[in-house]
Amino acid sequence: MSDEKNVNDDTKTVVESGSDPEVQKNQQEQKDVDAKTDEQNASESDGGKKTEILLSDDEGKGSDAKSEVPEKYEFEAPEDFEISEEVQSKLDAFGETAKEMGLSQDQYQKLVEYDIQRGQAAIEASATQYAERVESWAEATRTDKELGGESLKENLGIAKSAIDAFGSDELRKLISAPSAENPDGLGLGNHPELIRFMYRVGRSIGEDRLIEGDGSEKNDQDVLKRMYPTMFKEAS
Repeated sequence: MSDEKNVNDDTKTVVESGSDPEVQKNQQEQKDVDAKTDEQNASESDGGKKTEILLSDDEGKGSDAKSEVPEKYEFEAPEDFEISEEVQSKLDAFGETAKEMGLSQDQYQKLVEYDIQRGQAAIEASATQYAERVESWAEATRTDKELGGESLKENLGIAKSAIDAFGSDELRKLISAPSAENPDGLGLGNHPELIRFMYRVGRSIGEDRLIEGDGSEKNDQDVLKRMYPTMFKEAS
């Protein structure tokens, strides 16, 4: 009976101590110490750096002007790059997408520059490949059993006579080499099968040589060079 009374007294003392102001004060002080300790440990584990919250009212800390999304993107074009109406339309369209992506002005500028450089590189690579292809046609014609060899020049003259007789100005543009003055040029004047066709047409109409309007013979290699780009190799 005495033991039960002692247990009840101890229980009562513990319960009563929970409402003791002095005990509560001590407990709160201990909680504060524990909280500071936890904060210090977290700071040390993070290298002592304070984490900045971007979406906060901390006077804009953590924000950077370069990372802000502008109201309107402005592309600063290189000196040798012309912004046409079509290009500007594409820039404006990309600006809407860039805003949805949350891109900054700096990011927008770099992406557009990259796209322009990539496009220019692709055009240059394509032009180089096509030029090599046109040259390969010329080489195939030079070595062709029917067209090439020692009779190449004569056979080209016969082919040209067919073009002079039946060809239009548009056809002449297509068979010539592409250039700034002739953007429609495809260099088809080097293709062995087109030359073969024109050569056979020329022979069928009995013109083995180029004849001027006054009846005099015209043996002009420059004319042939214009009609058959890269067919004549420069003398080494």
